[in-house]
Amino acid sequence: MFQLNGIVGGRLTNINVGGRKTILLQQIVLDVKKGQKLILRDINFLFNNDAFAIKVEAQPSPGTFIARGGAGDLRPNKILFNNNTGDEVRIFLLVSAINTARNSRSLSRSDSWHLTLARR
Repeated sequence: MFQLNGIVGGRLTNINVGGRKTILLQQIVLDVKKGQKLILRDINFLFNNDAFAIKVEAQPSPGTFIARGGAGDLRPNKILFNNNTGDEVRIFLLVSAINTARNSRSLSRSDSWHLTLARR
């Protein structure tokens, strides 16, 4: 198991996100050995605006997890990637914020997330 956390950060101002738009917050590269799965065990996140949802996805793969409501402490045990190719596969793990409102909203510099993931 391993953990990944992040914070929006930035200089002095919040980040404006247009209505119904998604903004990439974090991207890392992972290798998943043949026969292994990448599993999102738990997620803890806090956005200061309830209009934002968090999205965690493994590319290229259909594995996506979305949690709405601006904050949460969840244990989805979601399989994001199942490597049944016979070879090790390099994937991109992406963490994004989705503005679910119809108008522009702001992400705070202090908005943050923590993920626990497993390769099994």
